[in-house]
Amino acid sequence: MKYKIKEKGSPIMSIKLPEKFEKIVTNSKQEWLDTRGMTRDELRTLIEGRVIRDQEVSPKVGEDAPDFDVEILDAQGKRTDKMMKLSSQFGVPIGLVFGSYT
Repeated sequence: MKYKIKEKGSPIMSIKLPEKFEKIVTNSKQEWLDTRGMTRDELRTLIEGRVIRDQEVSPKVGEDAPDFDVEILDAQGKRTDKMMKLSSQFGVPIGLVFGSYT
């Protein structure tokens, strides 16, 4: 099912947000919103868009993971410039760590 996300100045179209996201919208302090230059409605729109995209394109439980290339790190976690395709490890247990360690 496709949804149209509202854009600035267009009519509001809301979906029911999962409870954890609704809490983010309702519990966000005005100061936090001000530092990000958005209103509560704009935050809701941003989160609604993410929820809708996740429903439409995210892999579902039991589906194959999307294939992508990753850089192989050495034993100390340093970059090696060597790439590996996720699908090359089919059937082999692997661990993927996503994030930034600076």
